[in-house]
Amino acid sequence: MEAETATWSAERIAELYEVGNTWLHRVHPLTKLAAVLPLSVAGFVGDTVRVPGALLIAAALTLLLSRLGIVVLKSLRLLAPMTIALFVIHGVVRPYESEPIAAWGPISINAEGLALAGTTAARLAVFVIAVTAAMTPVHPKIFATALIQRGVSHKLVYAYLAGAELPPEMKLRATQILDAQQSRGFDTRGSLPRRFRTLFALLKPLLVSSLIGVEMRTLALESRGFSRPGRRTSVIEVKDRGRLLQRSLLLAAIPLLVLAVIW
Repeated sequence: MEAETATWSAERIAELYEVGNTWLHRVHPLTKLAAVLPLSVAGFVGDTVRVPGALLIAAALTLLLSRLGIVVLKSLRLLAPMTIALFVIHGVVRPYESEPIAAWGPISINAEGLALAGTTAARLAVFVIAVTAAMTPVHPKIFATALIQRGVSHKLVYAYLAGAELPPEMKLRATQILDAQQSRGFDTRGSLPRRFRTLFALLKPLLVSSLIGVEMRTLALESRGFSRPGRRTSVIEVKDRGRLLQRSLLLAAIPLLVLAVIW
């Protein structure tokens, strides 16, 4: 699969997914996606941090032992701002009837709020790590091919693929535009107002080049019969396996959801 998707540069591939040959890379893309639902629902079983905390530790250890610690780091980087906000809102700002464990003037820290913030953060962490672990080791083209093989509309799949390519593509274009402006003597450093002028000078060519790129890609696709009905073929081969496991994972979310509601 790696050789078949080598049409992208190494830099773009590194932006889109984590290259490797671990067991998680070899699992079918839709199997990993199906596992996200029961794992996320299981985090809501119980009203304490025990269940989501245990799931979080187990998921992190599994990824670390599978040499996919980068997935954990990416997830923690995404969760850091939200986790800090949860602890500030629930542990410090939100008032509670119980006695605070510490107080400094109008600011107080409450154990009940900290417990609620920790539980919520652990549940979010389970979901984020599950999604990151499901999507990071999968090349977008392989995931798109797997979806088309299961009957998903090729137009929806193209929308996903275009969205996955957009951030690294715009980052590359922004770097190229900034380098071109600097080579013409445009000063991108200095005071804050000057940096704002640099930002506006960057946005216009970036948006124009992005729109031109979308138009060129649309014309290229239409010239190759993108809108024509019928079965699609792909140069990327994805073995269609694991359907029973995928269905079992989706069905496992039902009793977990019942437990989460009645617990």
